[in-house]
Amino acid sequence: MKSHLLLSLCVLLMSTALGAQNITSNAAYKSCMDSLIRVRSALVEEWNATIPPHFREAMRLEKEAESHPEHKDSLLAIAAKERQTVQALMPALQQQMDDNQAERQALMDKYALVFEDAFPYFRMRKQFSKDSLSILLKKSSPEIQRSARGKALRKYIKKRQRGEGEPFRKFRCYNVNGERFDWGLAKGKKVFLIHDGLWCMTHGMNNSALRKYLYSLSETAPNCLPLIVVDCEEKEELLAAIEEYGLQEFCVVSEFNKDMGILNWLYNDTTTPTCHHIDEKGILVKTTEGVKQDYIEKEFLNIR
Repeated sequence: MKSHLLLSLCVLLMSTALGAQNITSNAAYKSCMDSLIRVRSALVEEWNATIPPHFREAMRLEKEAESHPEHKDSLLAIAAKERQTVQALMPALQQQMDDNQAERQALMDKYALVFEDAFPYFRMRKQFSKDSLSILLKKSSPEIQRSARGKALRKYIKKRQRGEGEPFRKFRCYNVNGERFDWGLAKGKKVFLIHDGLWCMTHGMNNSALRKYLYSLSETAPNCLPLIVVDCEEKEELLAAIEEYGLQEFCVVSEFNKDMGILNWLYNDTTTPTCHHIDEKGILVKTTEGVKQDYIEKEFLNIR
């Protein structure tokens, strides 16, 4: 229950940045949206209040220690004391989180399918059985069932997801010029398919980290084709991602179907970034969360 609540909060926080989309003019639907916004705000405020100042200070000091190695030992020593204080406060903090948890969860269950057209449950589908998701969808409003994410959730429920060891299904995607990607470019090559989440790949460095790694990969493995798939709706968004991460020389495409493309509902890509490793025969040999350099260099590139 607690992990479900925390993940739900993370999804809601992320959704705040994305903004509500596809809101219909239905009065009841808007009323539910207004109710959810109030619930979400209260939950976020309550969650933020439970984060101890000592914990925040410890994290700040640890981050500062990375930037100032000359003061690393002293900064980490102070950070350790802050964390000890947090541990002493944990019983009281846990009680605070436990209080009224059932009420908070009931509110979230009531409104989760409303926000962003079933966005949270589509994003969190790995936590639920398909039977449970089917029941949740059937109980939702007609507007949500007909929404784009409602339809994507229904596809996920009805279809058998593909996985490792199976032929990878090629899908329709386009480059920034609106030209359809030619899968013939991948014939006879290993494909390293990176699905979205570029901002998660910098590993604390600047935005050039992914570009530098892809350049090194192209030098050591010319028979490997990096293919970057960005979840977005508009060409301008795809262009912005290419420019921000310096990926002009690589294959960067999009289904232009944010959060509801084939990779989401057929391959169950719910966390970003997701990397699919496809061999020369078109078989999906492994899927990983994030770029696993050791696997790529020691195993994937050596597959014959």
